[in-house]
Order: sequence, then C-alpha cells, then structure tokens
Amino acid sequence: MKKISIVASVFLICILAACASTPPPTGIKGTEEAQMVPKEEKKVTPHFREIEECFDYLWTALDSELYNLKQSDGFSAGASGGNAMGQSRPLTPEEQVRKNSENAMDELDREIAKQEGRAYQEKNRQPVAISSGESYTTGESSNMGGARPPSGRPMVIAVADFVNDNGEVSKLGRYIADKLTPYFASSKQFSVMERGLINKVIEEQQFQVSSFVDESSTQEFGKILGAETIITGSVSELADMFYVHAKAVGVARGNLMVSVDAEVDRSGRLVALYNAPLPKPKKEPSKPRIFRAKGIGVPSNKQKNPTLARTLAARAAQADAMRNLAQEIQGAQIDSETTVKDYMTENDNVRIGVNSFLRGARLIDKKEMPDGAVEVEMEVEVPGEFFDSMTQ
Repeated sequence: MKKISIVASVFLICILAACASTPPPTGIKGTEEAQMVPKEEKKVTPHFREIEECFDYLWTALDSELYNLKQSDGFSAGASGGNAMGQSRPLTPEEQVRKNSENAMDELDREIAKQEGRAYQEKNRQPVAISSGESYTTGESSNMGGARPPSGRPMVIAVADFVNDNGEVSKLGRYIADKLTPYFASSKQFSVMERGLINKVIEEQQFQVSSFVDESSTQEFGKILGAETIITGSVSELADMFYVHAKAVGVARGNLMVSVDAEVDRSGRLVALYNAPLPKPKKEPSKPRIFRAKGIGVPSNKQKNPTLARTLAARAAQADAMRNLAQEIQGAQIDSETTVKDYMTENDNVRIGVNSFLRGARLIDKKEMPDGAVEVEMEVEVPGEFFDSMTQ
C-alpha cells in the first residue's frame, strides 16, 4: 500500500508540473504580458456640481500648463524666467489657517516629548487639498503658483470676458472672468491688468467682443492693451450642463498656448446669468463744444455814405461768419465715420437744433480795415447733450 501511495503521489506531481508548463490557449495572454500592455485612456472632460469647483480646476489646469510651457521655453522672450519646480500655488486664507494650526500642534508635541525625555517623531500629514472634483492636491496640481525669483519678471496678462455661442458676452461670461482674475492676481508669476483698463480699450478702439473667439483678433487686442497673454474662452449651454472652454492666447505670435475644458451642472442661478445680457455702461455726458469762425464784409461801391457802408459791411461779415460756423458744426465728428451733417440729412430735429444754436452765436472780435472792410470773429457753444442724442 505504501508503494502504491508513493507512485500515486509522484504521478500527481508530474501532472501538475505538466499543466504549469503548458502555454495558455491562443488569444489569452499571461498575467505578466497583460500587465505590460498599456490600457487606452479615454480623455473625459471634468464635471463639477458647483461653479466654484470648476473655477478651481480651470485655474489649476491653466496654471500647470502655462508652467510647463515656460519650462520648455514655450513663452516669448522676457515672459519666462526662474525655476519654480516643486513649488506649489499660494495657499488660500482657509488653507493657511489650517497649516498654521498644524504647525502649532507639532510645536506642542515637540515640547511635550522634550519634557518627557523622549525623541519626537515627525508626523506624516496629508497635503492641503484643493476644493475640486478632480481631487488635486497642492503637491500635484500647480507648479506655477510659487514665488518667482527676484530676477524674473511676472507675465502681464489680461482676463477677458467669456463669450457665448453667439459671440456675445452675458453676465455669466463676465462672472467667470471676474472670478478667475483673483486666482491669477494671487500668484507672483502674473501681473494682471485691471478690468477698467480693459473696458476702456474695448470702448475706445471699438473692439467687438466676439473678436476674443479668434486668436488673431485677440492678438491685436492684446498688443493695444499691452498684455503678453490673454486669458479668455467661451461658455455653452448643453442639455443639463454648461460647457466651459478656457484658453490662453500668446500676444507675441497670436498662437493658442493652452486650452482647458470643464463641465458644470446647469443650475437656475447660472441659467439666469447666462440669459442676462451685460448692462450697457453709462456714458459720461459729453462736454460742450465751442465753435469759432471768422467772416469778412466788404463795403459796396454803390453806397456813398461811408458810415452806412461800413455798417452794411459789418452785417455782411457777421453773415459770413455764421455760414462758416454752420459748416464748423456740421463737420463735427460724432464717431469715427459720421458727422453732424450726416444726421442732418435724415433728421429734421438735428437741423432745427443747429439753427437754434447759430442764433445764439456771439461776437467776440471785430476789426475795421483801412479800406472800409470789416472782419469779425464769432463763437457758439453747443451743449454735449446735443451730440449724445445722436448716439443713443
């Protein structure tokens, strides 16, 4: 029986060894080989429930991508400089308070250990987490938020309004731009241009907001503004969510430097902002304009009375000055393409207004020539409201 048991055991061992050495069937990879085959990663647009979480993610992604471009010399000359590798973004006030509390606890534990005569063991604390649906931490998110070396110059950027699908800016587009601005302003890597200056350039240069969709137009705007990089983007309403597309455009070359996408739940508050157009800025009342013109009157040879001849010459000079004043007013610019005369051809009220102002013209200078001719200078003040009424 012992011999039979031994033979059976040997036979079983041989069978198991043969099975182990047999290659796997065709189409089934071994465990080691399967681990070496990389899996295809499908890029998914991050989705957030709150718009504030979306802001955190957009800033973190833009910040990281711009830093990578800087490290690879992707910025124009003068916009790069300094190695911030390993540095994290500036902490928010809440994160700074938490960090200070942890440092105070460490100091207390260290003092207790010293009094008890034992060695203090450092605690492994978790990095401060950024409030984002992507669960980033300061150690793995932003490498550009740290302080630039003194020799480095901050990049001058402008955060423009985000446009909707129609190329227009709603209150939501302005809200996104206003909320992203403090993120960039809190970093020493950037010098952020003021909103008032951006709006002034848009108004003075008559830029269309839709131009921010096109990189070349954005480049032109950035050059006039004096920025090195323009942060802008678009926001679209898709079913039960909003799709936010943020981008950074380099002004030097007009190239798209960074592009980041995110989704956020479509809430009633966001819908209201998305559908609300921006209120038109209140224009300051125009200042009154003063027009001056000269006129010359020559006495008639038929008039034998010298005094009467000079009086008639003075009247002719005033009439000539009035005609010249009318031409001055009619040629006044309303905008870059139109004048008062252009409005007078279609609007009788404008013509009546000009005539009423001319009746209030006053004589400011009069010269009598030796030959009896008379030269006069007249002026009239036209209220700024008259010009404002044409642009409303």
